[in-house]
Amino acid sequence: MEISIPKTELSKLLHITLAIAEKKSTMPILGNLLLSAEDKVFKVTASDLEITAVASATASVKKKGSITVSAKVFGDLVRELPDGDVTIRAGDRDRVEVAAGSSKLKIVGVGAEEYPVPPGLGLDTKCKLSAATLSEMINKTLYAVSLDEGRYNMNGVCVELVKEGKSPGIRMVATDGHRLALITRPLEGVDFSGLVIKGANKKDGVADHVIVPRKGLAEVRKALEAAGDVPVGVDVIQGFLVVQGPTWKLVVQLLDSEFPNYEQVLPKSAGTKIAVLSSQLTQALKRVSLVVSDKNKGVRLDFFPNLVRISSSSPEVGEAQEEVEVQYKGRDFSVGFNARYVLDVLSTIGENQPFILELGGETGPGKFYAESDESSIGIVMPLRLD
Repeated sequence: MEISIPKTELSKLLHITLAIAEKKSTMPILGNLLLSAEDKVFKVTASDLEITAVASATASVKKKGSITVSAKVFGDLVRELPDGDVTIRAGDRDRVEVAAGSSKLKIVGVGAEEYPVPPGLGLDTKCKLSAATLSEMINKTLYAVSLDEGRYNMNGVCVELVKEGKSPGIRMVATDGHRLALITRPLEGVDFSGLVIKGANKKDGVADHVIVPRKGLAEVRKALEAAGDVPVGVDVIQGFLVVQGPTWKLVVQLLDSEFPNYEQVLPKSAGTKIAVLSSQLTQALKRVSLVVSDKNKGVRLDFFPNLVRISSSSPEVGEAQEEVEVQYKGRDFSVGFNARYVLDVLSTIGENQPFILELGGETGPGKFYAESDESSIGIVMPLRLD
């Protein structure tokens, strides 16, 4: 194998694939990248057998072939190369020569025949969705995924097809048991092979929801953000989520589990609504939570007409208090929240955006959403106040 490719293009391929190579696998070969040269195309493949990514770019191919190299070594090497064209040549005894400008390095490779065939890589996508919309949906749910490996069915984001008016839309939901994130987007032409619309009759082998693991969605988001606002192919098929961009493809194995009934957590009736600017509440919460030493980051919110007082205290650190103007008319009341959970919701809304806190009293869950978009919400369970 011998190819020449601009460093900028090679870096784009590694941006998609590098983090997926498994560093601690019982199969050491999965810590390698598979480099393949075909007619005018150079491909990089990475897989941990649960997530697989293939990225390709046009290249000057002098000799076809394939080889695998350590993902870490190759990634570090390319990062330090000078700008310009990079030549990659597989020589005798699986030595790989990488040259750019006056730099020339040789690293040890492993024959491509040792690399396993990644599962699901041959699956194709059925419909097109906006990369920007899909990226937004991941951004607004991924933060609420449980990191507790013992809660396996919460270690990913639930994906459903729901009826939005006359056409189906996509809903994503995540929860860790203390908070929940939900977003629904009406999208025309959504028709996944392995997913039926929620509430419809199930077909054999077709589910009404699937769970996409956190790591897989994080890699999909990275690829989508690099793609910009272009249509991408998406499908749920044969136990995989497949997302395909113009020059890359990601295949993520779904979690084999049932997602909790999240609808039980959603408030059944409207609560007390308070309107406030996201930036003002964000800055106040950040400052007040600095003096909280426990992991719950508990803060107290005391509501008065057109005002919220945010306070916290810790015997080891100190105490803090802030006041923020809000739009609220009603009786005085107090509620406690984990400041970090509320800040996570606010980070998805954007700076200086009017948003709504809908509170179910002092013990009910808090519902947070942008004033202009109630189809994307965060639910945070309250903390007991001393």
